[in-house]
Amino acid sequence: MNKSRGLIRKMAWALVLAVAAMACPGRARAQMDPYFAAINYPNPKHTFMAMFLPDFQVAHLGNNYFTEMGMVEYGITSRWTAGAMIEGQKIIGSPATYGGMRFNSYFQVFPRDRWVHFTLYGEYEYLNGASLYKMEVSGFGPEDLTVPLTVARSSSAHTFEQRAIFYHDWGRLNLTFNFINETDLATSQNDFGYVWGLFRAPRWMGMRMRPEARKMSVTPPRLSLDRLGYGVEMMGALGNTSKFGFGYWSNEQQYLGPVFGYALSPRWSVRVEPTFGLSNVSDPFVLRTGIAFSF
Repeated sequence: MNKSRGLIRKMAWALVLAVAAMACPGRARAQMDPYFAAINYPNPKHTFMAMFLPDFQVAHLGNNYFTEMGMVEYGITSRWTAGAMIEGQKIIGSPATYGGMRFNSYFQVFPRDRWVHFTLYGEYEYLNGASLYKMEVSGFGPEDLTVPLTVARSSSAHTFEQRAIFYHDWGRLNLTFNFINETDLATSQNDFGYVWGLFRAPRWMGMRMRPEARKMSVTPPRLSLDRLGYGVEMMGALGNTSKFGFGYWSNEQQYLGPVFGYALSPRWSVRVEPTFGLSNVSDPFVLRTGIAFSF
């Protein structure tokens, strides 16, 4: 067990250092995506971003638990981003557990969309049955772990996730929608989900998405409302190919919560989202937090 954990740590650090080495020529000019599940802008060219995303979840079934996601992303071009994620969880009363890795890439299809930006996203998920981080929800039923960890860790969950991403800005206000299709690579079963978010960016953003997004030439004090952004995010499941849509709401996970982001410096940003379950199979409460570094 200790050897396997040591190997996981070495792999994670090697991944971070490798991407950082590629990204060194770049400059810090990208803001951390304010959402937790929704995806919109690709990273600017040659920009490296690292994120640590710990959550606390009140379980629908079984004991409450903590989940952690470590993520690195790199802007290959101004429209094309690639990254990797590693995740784990700690169920209260059980040892910490490795959940697996994810590898993603997304591409903004049209360079100058005036009405709506359109991005295609793909993610290979090399996970095991102990994975509990809510990067998205799809299909039916709860995702809480009710079997022994030794059994869950030994089962694989290899899937390919696809997203059609739409987003638009009105000044500092951003509206984003993702349609999600998750394909189980063992059974070819397709499960569907969605995410949408509405976010008003802070007046001053140390890590800004685009050069024109910065509205202030003077850096505000460390504690200032000019550094605060706020909005709302909702994610949920849409069933599968046999039963699709909101008509099965009570058996689909649905979550809604306010999201807040704060620009600490030109390179550091934090965010928090208290999220509430809306359906019979949702976890009652999830406290989502994140911190990001970009250069």
